[in-house]
Amino acid sequence: MFFSQRPRAGLLPRMLVLAFAIAAGAAGGTAVADDFPSRSIRFVVPFVPGSITDIAARYYAKRLGEETGQSVVVENKAGGNGLIGVSAVLNAPHDGYTMLVGTTSILATNVALYRALPYDPLKDLAALGMMASVPSVIAVPVGSERSSIEALVKAGRAKPDSLNYAAGATSYQLMGELLQEKASFTARAIPYKGVGAALNALIGKEVDFSIVDATSALGSVQGGTIQALAVASRERLPLLPSVPTTAEAGLPDFVASTWVAAVAPAQVPAARLARLEQLFAKIANDPATRKFFTERGAEVTGGGAAALRTRQKEEIELWSRIVKSAKIEQL
Repeated sequence: MFFSQRPRAGLLPRMLVLAFAIAAGAAGGTAVADDFPSRSIRFVVPFVPGSITDIAARYYAKRLGEETGQSVVVENKAGGNGLIGVSAVLNAPHDGYTMLVGTTSILATNVALYRALPYDPLKDLAALGMMASVPSVIAVPVGSERSSIEALVKAGRAKPDSLNYAAGATSYQLMGELLQEKASFTARAIPYKGVGAALNALIGKEVDFSIVDATSALGSVQGGTIQALAVASRERLPLLPSVPTTAEAGLPDFVASTWVAAVAPAQVPAARLARLEQLFAKIANDPATRKFFTERGAEVTGGGAAALRTRQKEEIELWSRIVKSAKIEQL
């Protein structure tokens, strides 16, 4: 799902409206057993295999299985910008055995993009904890004349809308809007079906720049097929030590990342939610977990349910403002 660029009015394509039958009684009568969890657990990933969401889900599934002695099954239910996966979780028994491995888009951005989102990520889904966060990278084709953030911004200011950038998902288009706001220049987004396609467009010099998550960009940057101008994080990435942060490159206000988090239906008994939060926190705080994600260009933020809720609220506010200021028509 993408929205095209200026003019802004009437830009988002219509999507299939999904029926959400969220039964309040699904959790009714669920007993809270002392030995929870005592059977197989299910993680629903609303995207295809291979993404950072899927990678995080499978890592945590393995570790959660080790902690509880129960098998943890990962199911990929892609489609509808994540709505199919959300629906599957909300319509499952509210007993704590089915969880959603959500992302920035599902738990925050969708609120800004949809006029009437069929679920409320703050009311219908209980926060369990952050799993991983991946900073975004601003990159250009190898050999580009715009080999620095300063040069890129200067070109965008000199000729408004003359630059174009590859966006592999709506979240990256919104990051592009945020970048333009912070740097005071304009560019046009070119939508691609997935981050891989956006990277290929960058490698093939079909676009002037792109914003993509560090995990996806890592191989191309290290292999010399694209040039990273800056990483949109507070600190440099250990795997890309020569790439400056956006602050070091002259954009101190542009920080952007995609993140993965665990949530469950809000009607799951409180004792079970607390137990799950405890388990996720234990895994996140393990040095082995931090090593696993660091090696993939990601980081583990931790902080539990409270930190996740704070992050959601901050980003819902941010992206709602960006959608409004950019005059993007909601779905």
